[in-house]
Amino acid sequence: MFIQNKEKPVNNNQTSTRQSLVKKLLLNEKITDQKQLVDILEKKFNIKTNQAAISRDLHRLKVVKKKRDKELIYELPTKDVTFEILKLGILGIELNEVMILINTYPGLAPFIGDQIDKLDDSNIMGCIAGENVVFITPKTIKNISKTYKELCIKLHYKK
Repeated sequence: MFIQNKEKPVNNNQTSTRQSLVKKLLLNEKITDQKQLVDILEKKFNIKTNQAAISRDLHRLKVVKKKRDKELIYELPTKDVTFEILKLGILGIELNEVMILINTYPGLAPFIGDQIDKLDDSNIMGCIAGENVVFITPKTIKNISKTYKELCIKLHYKK
């Protein structure tokens, strides 16, 4: 049996436009729930969307709910938490002839391994994270120095 997906394909231009409007609204208005965002986007900007799309946008924008004047409202993060954890959590990055090794504070290796996986770097074959070490295998050892340097930049690591 063949099941056809009748959803419209995602239009990245619409998504980025909607996300920039969501940012603008969060900075300028008191938004308390996702339905409110859906309604404002339709009324003010003639953008039809749904709660699921708004939920994904809020997640991608790393929006948080904070208590202001006894009310929970959506806010954009003041700091990029991922950036801060990467910057503070990596103790060192080393390489040898065949692999790259990242030393972290205890408990942070799985998080850092997930961030490496999210990079979707074509030069990385895969990584394995323990408690405080991440082992990274490059696709080829010919460019391991280049892969190492690019990884240091992407992970905000400075020697």
